Amino acid sequence: MDTISSKQRIFMSVCAVLVALTVVLGSVGAAAAAAANGIKAENTKEITVSAEAKGKMDAISPKVIVLDINGEAQTYLTMTGTVADVLEMAGVTPGKNQIVIPSASTQLTGDSIIYVRDAKPVQVTEDGQTKLAVLACGNVEEALRLAGMPLGEEDILSVDRTANTEDLEKLEIKRVTYKEKQETEAIPYDSKTENSDEVELGETKVKTEGKDGVKTITKRVKYVGGEAVEEKVVSEQVTAEPVTEITLVGAKGAGTTGGAGTFTDSNGVTVAYSEVLTGSGTAYTAPAGAGTATGVPAYHGGVAVNPNLIPYGSKLYVESTDGSFVYGYCTAVDTGGALMDGSAIVDCFYDTYDECVSFGRRDVNVYVIA
Repeated sequence: MDTISSKQRIFMSVCAVLVALTVVLGSVGAAAAAAANGIKAENTKEITVSAEAKGKMDAISPKVIVLDINGEAQTYLTMTGTVADVLEMAGVTPGKNQIVIPSASTQLTGDSIIYVRDAKPVQVTEDGQTKLAVLACGNVEEALRLAGMPLGEEDILSVDRTANTEDLEKLEIKRVTYKEKQETEAIPYDSKTENSDEVELGETKVKTEGKDGVKTITKRVKYVGGEAVEEKVVSEQVTAEPVTEITLVGAKGAGTTGGAGTFTDSNGVTVAYSEVLTGSGTAYTAPAGAGTATGVPAYHGGVAVNPNLIPYGSKLYVESTDGSFVYGYCTAVDTGGALMDGSAIVDCFYDTYDECVSFGRRDVNVYVIA
């Protein structure tokens, strides 16, 4: 005669209690089912269940346990206990080369699945870290999931995801993850000049200091195996607008009439000049603090000339012959090869290369006003 363990007896008794409980609470269950389905039962007595009673009912609800042994599943009911208790109730003793998931000591608190699988040790390297893992035999992706190492959609596996763990001694996983990072980038400020009757002719004065702006760039970085392999800009936002630097170019005292002729400057002022030279004009730039032929640092408003034609220190006004481009008031402070060989009559200094490109080479009038 087969013997029955004490836990199996308890299990069977629990099932009997559940059958009796079903009869006792049948009217409650029927009423609830009818209400849930919108059906009015003729002989169903409505019973009001207190919160305390409802709690007791929930407490004695059985747990549905699915025991999956190498793909063969059986269902059990239990009131409480551990994974080991269910295995004993089912008369299952895991073999030496089998694993149980979750572990035998795990307390069952709700409906659960218990896996019993044939297994083997496999050397697993994950993002450079190597360990010996006991994996269930069968599909490697499923085995890793059961072992608590599920694969993400983009994770890279050294073997096919459908490979059988029974054929493997080792495998490598490279996790693919994404993170966002923010960087800031300077936005260079622009420079412009304005003629001013409040500044002495030939002199300059900074009206507004230039200031770089700030742009915040958000990038999405892709990591493979813990190493960054790719980054993509996902957004850019100007967090501080640049401030344009404004330099005043002196025009004070340039409004007298007479002399060799007159012209009207960009402010609408009639200006007298002693001489006008027409020819090719160019532009140049130099690092901050660079010197000139007269010893003063190069600056916007200081131009290079042939001193044999236009003496150093001469006050000038430069504009294109068609009036479409105005350099404005300036002072002869420098010279250069192109000026001395006659291929240009003036070389206008700018703070940036881009401004020089914008000026290019063009025909200009150089008015000598002092």
